[in-house]
This record gives sequence, C-alpha cells and structure tokens, in this order.
Amino acid sequence: MAAPAYDLEWDGRGLRAAAEALGLIGFPAAVLGSRGRPLAANRLFEELMRGVTCDGGERLVFTDRSTDTLFAAALLELSMASRAGAVRSVPMRAGADRPPMILRLIALRAGGQDVFGASSILVVTRITPPAAPAAELLQGLFDLTPAEARVAREIGEGRTVETIAEMFGLSRETVRSQLKAVLGKTGLGRQVDLAALLAGVELS
Repeated sequence: MAAPAYDLEWDGRGLRAAAEALGLIGFPAAVLGSRGRPLAANRLFEELMRGVTCDGGERLVFTDRSTDTLFAAALLELSMASRAGAVRSVPMRAGADRPPMILRLIALRAGGQDVFGASSILVVTRITPPAAPAAELLQGLFDLTPAEARVAREIGEGRTVETIAEMFGLSRETVRSQLKAVLGKTGLGRQVDLAALLAGVELS
C-alpha cells in the first residue's frame, strides 16, 4: 500500500519544522489537524509508517483494524480535552517486519485546533525487546543443533513460529519440531517461557 500523502497548508513550513525538531532527537512524529489528518510529518515518521497507514481522506488510517479503532477513539477523546498537553496512548502490535509501538497523541490546545489548523502531535515510540544471545552461544549453553539455536534466538527476539518459517524458508511444522526440541533441552514447557528466559526476564 502506498505511503500516505501529507497536505501542507500555507503554514506548512512551521508545522514541518515542529515535526522535524522531534525527528532530530529520534522521534518519528507528525502534526495532525482537528480530525486527525496529517499536516506535516518528519522523515522518521514517514519511513516507519510506510505500509502501516493510508490516506483515509479526513484522517490518518491504520491498516491494522484494532489500532485504527483505538486511534479513532483517542482522537475523539483528545478533541474534548480540557487542557493543552493532554495525552492519549494507543498500542500497536508487532508486525512481521516491525516491533510493537506506542502511538502518543498530544493535544496542542484545549478543545480544538490552533490558529494554524493543527490540533495534536502524534509521536511514535518503538518498543524494542532486549537482544537475545547469539545463536552460537545458545548452541553451546544448551547443547542445541545450529538449526535449533537459530530458532531459539528468533523466539528470544519475539518472533513467532510463522514469522521464523517465512524468514528461513521452512515449513511451520519444521520450526515447531525444532522449537519442541529446544524446549526439551532447556527444560521449559512453553514458548513464552523460552522467550522470557532469553530476554533475561525473571520467570514467575
């Protein structure tokens, strides 16, 4: 799906400057109008949202239905906010090629848009899990085969069986078989326990 087009009003340079300022400190961001339509966005936002959003006419639309429903509700709530600086957060689940993210909508003005038509700033935060140990290390620690160690590391990175199968051109059954072997050798019973162990999270 094509990336959304961002309409710049006569004040577009000022709006883009606000978005770019956030980009300079590493935050993908966009300035939105009162109905949620992007007025300006920085390069980080445009690259991160490519294929994730589309131009819905009146507002930014997310291709993931759950995210889009929550985003629409957050826009409505923010439009009735009693103060500038009010924040609404929307979680976005991970995709095959992206980590989970938090979308934060920040009101620029109480109860509506400012004189330039801007209503809020949308800032995106990527949630990156701790890196799992290298496959070679896992292979030595748990006496895994190279294929099993590779699967274990990808599980530790938060990827699903389906995603791993696609990444390495394997069948899901093969990956599940390798995962089962990994669980047996590590003494764990569930995939989530393996992911937690490799991410350094204390198991409950």
